[in-house]
Amino acid sequence: MPFIKKNINNTAFKLKNGVLLFDEKPYSGTVDEYYSKGKLKSTATYYEGKKQGVFKGWYINENKWFKRFYESGLKTGVHKGWFDNGKPMFEYHFNTKGLYNGKVTEWYKNGNLLKEFHFKEGKEEGSQKMWQLNGKIKANFVTKKGERFGLIGLKKCYTVHTKNEEFK
Repeated sequence: MPFIKKNINNTAFKLKNGVLLFDEKPYSGTVDEYYSKGKLKSTATYYEGKKQGVFKGWYINENKWFKRFYESGLKTGVHKGWFDNGKPMFEYHFNTKGLYNGKVTEWYKNGNLLKEFHFKEGKEEGSQKMWQLNGKIKANFVTKKGERFGLIGLKKCYTVHTKNEEFK
């Protein structure tokens, strides 16, 4: 792959059907994005218009924001993200087909767990858990062959108050 480095703000870049074009041709090279003050925001490598290799991002304070991997435009490997305070935001595992495979974990900004799901070839499989911001469990279930068993906890229940009797 030729070593070409360009700023994503270049007007010759266009995204068409998931392919990054430069002057109407699939782009191969590195693309950088900058904050208005000139600090690097993200960098990604493309081959024939598709993300290839590592895609990294930083906050304006230069803390890590995310690190993702791509193969021919498909997500692959372990993707990690961080909040601007340095605490983890997410960790996703992908197979070579771009599908979730393994553990998918997300955190609240305060560091508490938000969710921990498990996937096999892009489908929920096994233990699935979600927590409220205060750390209390919100959902705790198992998925087997597409069916969920246990405390789903995804719907909020409210008391309905009416002025007439027609709903009783």
